Amino acid sequence: MKKLLYVSRDTELALIEALTYRIQMMEYDWDPKDTCFLCVSPDYSAIVTQLLAHWLSKDGEMYHIESVNVPFPDEDANEYQAIFAQNLMDWKWMWKRFVLIEAGVIRGGNYTWITNILKELAPECEFTTLTMFENVHSKYESDIVGQVYDNEVEDLHFWWERPNNHWTGR
Repeated sequence: MKKLLYVSRDTELALIEALTYRIQMMEYDWDPKDTCFLCVSPDYSAIVTQLLAHWLSKDGEMYHIESVNVPFPDEDANEYQAIFAQNLMDWKWMWKRFVLIEAGVIRGGNYTWITNILKELAPECEFTTLTMFENVHSKYESDIVGQVYDNEVEDLHFWWERPNNHWTGR
């Protein structure tokens, strides 16, 4: 049995604050007028996305947030991919760049298909991927990572999570 990587409320908040500081120090060319934050898997990533959108605001403007729903491991990704592609066709006319935000990148499959669709359907748009936690075995390597962990040793679990039947077969 894997040990639990338990993320308390205080740990989550501290990591979001640290990410905010790192982003500010990196001096990304993000501006709320032309940059949209994509909350990938809002059922897990809403807290980090909301706080970053507010804390990184500029000149009294916070970043616009759109949600990108993704499949659980036991669901087919095709419907989710089609919905994202359809939404992107509208979003790419409103935004110059996207910041994809996830609470945790475990296998990297969602960031892989999302960024592939971005490259194919919106090559004129820039994007940055960010995650609070990234598994060292993920097939996708995010641009900004709060903390790396090993999913073969630790099972990532946030303080607000409850048992979810979609994850039992993984």
